[in-house]
Amino acid sequence: MLTIHQKIEEYADYITDKLNRGEIESILTYPPSTKFTERETQALLKLGKDQELKNALRKIFADNSAGVIFALMNYLDGTADPNEKLGEWTEVAFVDKTDDIELPDEMLHDSFYSTYRDWKEIRTD
Repeated sequence: MLTIHQKIEEYADYITDKLNRGEIESILTYPPSTKFTERETQALLKLGKDQELKNALRKIFADNSAGVIFALMNYLDGTADPNEKLGEWTEVAFVDKTDDIELPDEMLHDSFYSTYRDWKEIRTD
């Protein structure tokens, strides 16, 4: 859990530092293949070296990340159910890995970005 908190802060710092330096185009990884429009880029460049705005954005980014992780943990704990309209949900369990446990061929992080198009097709705006 402590590593997750560390990563939330590191990612929030990473993004706000890049925004502060004007490195706008290199910060997006989600949704895949997304880019800022020219007007969005110009608006972000206006952020400049505003330390108060950087601090506020960092808090927003960290809070958003923590909210997503908390929701995911609720699904994994079985204290919340994902939207059934998005597909069948099977229970999961975390166990300490030993040499006797064989890992699946496909890891969760491997399919995360590649399933975005599936999500985009079924989401309702």
